[in-house]
Parts: sequence; structure tokens; C-alpha cells
Amino acid sequence: MKKQSDHKKNQMLTTPSYMAVLRLAMPVILLNCTFAGMQATDAWVLGKLGSTELAAITLPSMSIFVIVSFAYSFLGIITALVGQNYGADRRELCGHYAWLGIITSVAIGVISIALWPIGSIFEFFSGNELNGLGNLESRYFKISLLALPGVLATNAIANYYLGIKRPSFVLLCSLLGLLLNFILTYGFVFGFGPIPKIGFDGAAWATVMASGIECIVLFMHFIFAPSNKRMKTHKFIRSFKGIDKLFSSGIPAGIQGAVDVLSWGVLIVALISCYGEEALGAATILTRFMQFTFMPAEGVATTLLALVANSIGKGSSETAKEHVRICFRINSLFMLSAGILMFIFRYPLVSFFTNEVKIIEIACGSIIFISLAQWFDAMNVTYLHALQGTGDTKWTSKANIFLSAVILGVGGALAITFFKDYGSSIIWALAMIYIMFQGTLFWKRWKSNRWQNLNLLG
Repeated sequence: MKKQSDHKKNQMLTTPSYMAVLRLAMPVILLNCTFAGMQATDAWVLGKLGSTELAAITLPSMSIFVIVSFAYSFLGIITALVGQNYGADRRELCGHYAWLGIITSVAIGVISIALWPIGSIFEFFSGNELNGLGNLESRYFKISLLALPGVLATNAIANYYLGIKRPSFVLLCSLLGLLLNFILTYGFVFGFGPIPKIGFDGAAWATVMASGIECIVLFMHFIFAPSNKRMKTHKFIRSFKGIDKLFSSGIPAGIQGAVDVLSWGVLIVALISCYGEEALGAATILTRFMQFTFMPAEGVATTLLALVANSIGKGSSETAKEHVRICFRINSLFMLSAGILMFIFRYPLVSFFTNEVKIIEIACGSIIFISLAQWFDAMNVTYLHALQGTGDTKWTSKANIFLSAVILGVGGALAITFFKDYGSSIIWALAMIYIMFQGTLFWKRWKSNRWQNLNLLG
């Protein structure tokens, strides 16, 4: 039975198909949803304490997410390294690169904890009175940093499992983490049975504990699972061979991930805040819509990264190209449909989040730009991950930084200076243009076939 299962998995590489891609992508899609669920849990529970407590997690979460995005994108190269070596039947190197990823992820997490003193900056800007906004922000940020070693190590191991095309157990661990996070968050904030009441700080401590337990369970499976024996995961690495490949490809990818978050989470929000609280409220709703449409596409694209890497490891660039074509069609169909439905049902969708007439008016007026950008966003996420699967991360990083600086930076400054009377819709129009250029450039780069000159195997 096991041989038959392995044969079916190998068929995904040699005979690309829509069903094969979707079967492999589904756990990854659900994995993305569980991460979003953890974020939503804190907001939902703390929202019951009051508006101050809810507001207090916004900026710290965004700051933490910049670090996480850098690390996730950096560690995504583990999928490419493991995937290419798995495709080339160099199984012992799969475990080697997985261990490199784990060690690196823990190191990034520990270094991130050293940012603890920076948490005081929230008190500087928002006040330091006990249980005031700035004090709550600082506490949430400092405690949340403690979760990073476990969160990042979990991601590194997850990338290994995706590289060998076995993400199902990762999903089970993520669901466990999500369940634990919900129980502990509610319990620590309000008190529940044997769980002591901590209050506001309990939400951050719950994330630390839930992510730690999730990491331990996944790590134990990584070491002791019989299916990993050929990959030598039970043996700690004796050298840091290949660390140069991890860093040379991973750092540009990490920078790109951080730039994306800074562009959307900081730059666009900062620009829109110039138009008032109602525009900012509308932006919150619109970004939630974009997250909803993006998560499934990101799941398919992350799976594509592994499939491309595996195919290149087998020496089959044509198979890699076919996987890309299939994944792009899947993402295009989904995101085009989502964009059309989003526009048609914009009023009931927006009204679900708020009763404020002004916010509804602004959000519904701007949603056209998000709807139009959906197909280009499908192109963006698909071809970006395809290029990452080849190790072509330096070019994509430079392209993304350039586009962010020119379109969102310079364009945004000009918009709020000379075209402020047009309202926040002009910022969303710039965001649409940004996505369109991203998608087009990544597509052109893939079609150029320059990635075929790269080699992560050595």
C-alpha cells in the first residue's frame, strides 16, 4: 500500500493534472486559513473586553507580522531546496536542508526576542498609563515575540513536508494549534475551568503556548516518523553545507515578503489614514476581502513552488511549466469569480461588517479597483512562487522594492498632495496598478526562461 501511495505522489510530478494539484494544495489552503483563524481569535476575544483592547493589538500584530513575513518568505526556500533534492532522489539532503531551516528559524526567533526593548516605543507614542492604549500595545508586542521561535520552527518543518509532498500531518498540527489557541485565549482572558484568568495579556500568552505545543508535536513527528527515515531527519546535521544557497536565495525572498507587508500593512494604510477615520475603516474591510480571496490562491501557489522545485530536481523544465500553467488557470478562475461576486454583492458584503453609512459608501466606491485587480493578483502570486521554486529570488525582490517605491511611495505622495479631493479611491487605484505591474513583470520573467540557468542542487 505504501509503495502504491508513493507511486501516486510521484505521478504528480510526471503527469501534471488539476486534481493532483488540488489534492496536494488543499491541506496548504486550509493551513493558511488556520493561521488567519489564530489572528481572528485574538481580535474576537479581546473585542469583548472593549474597543481599547481591540485597538491595542493592531499595530503590534502588524509589527510582528513584518518579522514573520520576512522569515516565512526566507524559509520558503527550504521548500525549493528540499523539493529539488527530493525530485533528484537525493533523499538524505532533504533532511539536511530541513535541519538547516529549523536551526535558522530558531535563530531568527531568538534574535527577534532581542527586539523586546522596542516595545516601549508604543508607550512613547500612545501613552504609558497602566492599561492605557500604549501600555497594552507594548505588553502585547513583548509577549508575542516569545512565540516566534516556535512559530518559525513550525514553518521550517512545514516547508520540509511540503517539499516531499506530504503536507497532511502539518495540517493536523495546525488545527491542533488553532483549537488550543482558541481555548487558551478565551480561558486566559476570561478564566475557564482550571485555566486562570489573566486578562488582556492572556491572549498573547495563549499564542505562545499554543504555537509551542504545535511545534513540539510536529518536531517529534519530523524526527521519529518511519516515513522520514530515508531523509535522515533523525540525525542532527554535522555540517552547514548548503547554508550559502539558503541565504543567497532566502534573504532576497525574505526582503520581498517584508516589503509586501510594509507596502500593504503600513504604506497603504498610512496613505489612506490621510483621508480620515471613515476611509481607514473602509480600508480595514477591503483588506479583509483581499485576504479572503488571496488565501486559497496563496495555497495553490505555495504548492506550485514545491512542484516546480521537484520537477527541476528531476531535470524536467517542461513539467515545471505545465504545473505553472495548471496552477495559474486554477487561481485565475477562482480570483476572477471572486472579483465578480465581490463587485456584484458589494453592498451586502460591506454592510455585514458595519452599519456606518459613510464607511459603506467609501468601501463600495473603492471595491471596483480590488475587483479589477484580482486576475493580475492571480498572475502575481502564481508566477512569484514559480520563480521562487527555481531559486530566482534576487530579481523578484529588486522588482518588488522598485514597484513599491515608485508606485506606492512616489505615486502615493503625489496623490495625497495634488489629488486629495478625489478621496481614498485614488490610493486603491494605485494599489490596483501596483498589483497589475507585479503580475505582469513576474509573468514576463518566467516566460524569459532565465530561471533555467539557476541551480540549487550544486
